[in-house]
Amino acid sequence: MMAGYRFNKEEYFKETKAVYSNYPTDVSRMEKELDRLQKENPKASSFQKKTWIYRTAARDAEVILFPSSPFYAEIDTGREQNSVTASFPPQPGIGCWLMKQYPDFVDEYGEWSGYYGKYGVMNGPQFMDAAHHYANCETILKYGLSGIIRHARMRLEEKDLTDHQQDFLKCMIDVCRSLQRISERFAEKAEEMLKTEHDEEHVKALKMIAVTARRIPSEPAETFYEAMCAIWFTREMCNALDGLGFAVIGHLDRILISYYERDLKNNRITPDEAQELIDCFVSMTDARWNLEADLPGGTNADIIIGGCDKNGDIVYNDISRMIINSYKKYHFANPKLQVRISAKHPDEFLLQVGELAGMGLNVLSIFNDDVIIPANQKQGKSLEDCRLYVAGGCQEICLSNEVNSRAYTYLNLVQMLNGSLYPEYWNDIFKRDGFEFLPAANACDFEEFYHIVIENYRNELNFFVKKYNEYGSWWKIINPSLFFSATMPSCTEVAKDVSEGGAVYNTDNFAAAGVGTVIDSLYAIKKAVYEEKITTFGHLLKAMKEDFRDDEILRQYLLHKVPKFCKDKDATEFGKKVMDDLAECLGGQANYRGGKFEPSLFAFYSYNWFKNVTIATADGRKSENALSRGVNPSESTENINIATLLDAIKTMDYTKYPGGAVIYMDIPLMYKTPQPSLFASVMRAFCENGGSIMDFNVISRNALLEAQKNPETHKNIVVRVCGYSAYFHTLTAEMQNEVIQRTQR
Repeated sequence: MMAGYRFNKEEYFKETKAVYSNYPTDVSRMEKELDRLQKENPKASSFQKKTWIYRTAARDAEVILFPSSPFYAEIDTGREQNSVTASFPPQPGIGCWLMKQYPDFVDEYGEWSGYYGKYGVMNGPQFMDAAHHYANCETILKYGLSGIIRHARMRLEEKDLTDHQQDFLKCMIDVCRSLQRISERFAEKAEEMLKTEHDEEHVKALKMIAVTARRIPSEPAETFYEAMCAIWFTREMCNALDGLGFAVIGHLDRILISYYERDLKNNRITPDEAQELIDCFVSMTDARWNLEADLPGGTNADIIIGGCDKNGDIVYNDISRMIINSYKKYHFANPKLQVRISAKHPDEFLLQVGELAGMGLNVLSIFNDDVIIPANQKQGKSLEDCRLYVAGGCQEICLSNEVNSRAYTYLNLVQMLNGSLYPEYWNDIFKRDGFEFLPAANACDFEEFYHIVIENYRNELNFFVKKYNEYGSWWKIINPSLFFSATMPSCTEVAKDVSEGGAVYNTDNFAAAGVGTVIDSLYAIKKAVYEEKITTFGHLLKAMKEDFRDDEILRQYLLHKVPKFCKDKDATEFGKKVMDDLAECLGGQANYRGGKFEPSLFAFYSYNWFKNVTIATADGRKSENALSRGVNPSESTENINIATLLDAIKTMDYTKYPGGAVIYMDIPLMYKTPQPSLFASVMRAFCENGGSIMDFNVISRNALLEAQKNPETHKNIVVRVCGYSAYFHTLTAEMQNEVIQRTQR
């Protein structure tokens, strides 16, 4: 079956570059066909319009095979090369055609979010999460498209369905049929290419496709190779045609191990052949993207390994090792490797991951099952479902049967605090939406002041919940997601699209930035104004507004004499209270899909986006300096090291943040001695101390400074920016300096 396939990275990347460098292509003919259908069918539902996209692609879009790869899923829909997907705001390609029919909504949301973005309250590029989803490939593996069609037909025979529900199921069936046709076209393409192909290795790959694409994903996967084909096909078809981004490739070592072991038993594959397939599979993200371009959001792709299965048994096996080996051998910058660990995982696993970290590849995020699973259980989700969580994009958590809108708008917790400190100014900004802040500066003691601050946070977050529920309800109108829904068995059962709440769990998370700066600022007010009376509230507010221009002595006091979060015990314990209170403000509200908002402390790069529009803060930070990252301390806090951060974690209860709480660990790079045991120990301590998510950035300050001077000779340095990985030389000068600055303390 395997025919001894061998992966040739250099040749494969040459083939992909020849295709992707010409993207986006002209797909106006297909767009005109869609326009014609709309003109002739003015009363068609959004579901029906979505089927037109799939039918048109199945008939007219070019299917592309790369002779050096045995995987098939590239279909030219007019996407850009460096595109997460067809996404929001609508991007080039027919996958976004339906969204483009609603320009008034796109403009309205853009104006509203842009208004508050101008004042640094938020950065909201999307009205719902259009980029970080997981299409549950296990449904395709188990049932195939034929099985999904069969189940939908059976559901249609039942008498309890409305016309709308029947329309949804019929259109979902239609989409699955179009996908079957697309898969057949890959087989036909392989057969056609075989007529003129003479390279022995190319012939092997094309024969594999010619046989398999007629069966997969139409039927359930039976072999290791078939399973890998189904996984890739599922994600890429969703990316190309469903108008959303599907960051999560899959929890591969858990999903693939049974297929691999069965193939070994039946002599259908050897370990070496499996490794070759894994190598090619992992390479496909880097192969698609132009990594020499500025990638402000990264490639948005990730693989999950480790963790546990639905019964709680740990996952660490030959597939885990093969995936790690691929990164070690080829130094891929993408996809990100999301590693789930727990107290149960053996040292061998942590040492292998630690070796990757010590090499300075900087592709890792570490997830603590012992915190994340109970955090999601607390939200009323079943234990079995929680054990199967994945994470996609940067570190955004969701369950396999969950539609979680997260990382679609970023809130500036520091600017939101300023609403309590300068209510007259901020009330004028928010008056267009009828929102007002309660004044906090006149409180008689810190307890009253703090109560008002938290009440303002709660009220402002409820305001944003209301607005995003209004905008989010448009998802089902402008971009119902029928193939995404087909991968969720619950959508067939309840006859609802994912955009309507068809998934088992339907959640939202606001991404909240600057919590460390908020904690230090509140604690500085507590000490300097209320307890030690170093300054008055009025003086402090004036100094902050003037960027401490005439108050450097006060600023130095705030920076160096006031205890700091993560460094000093009292400030860290105070930080726990702030985080617990913010968790209550950030979660519990109902969303438009029948679920609720959940707390998350995920910031991406917003801690840096917001710096230029956020005035000086009470912790001594001057304007135009970055806010704190994730759940890290303020960037100005001195003498922060691994031990300090790990010790501070013990104070926190991150099970209150089911959407994740990210800590960024910047560690000096030791090229000659990667010391996997050191990194394994850090991961073990992180887990035991109750951390949620940790990003490794293992870098050499001197190497980065040298790379700034001579980028041409340092093109292989990969850094972790803020949840995504990128080649250092491709970053803007500002981003390079920000990464270097992290190494100074």
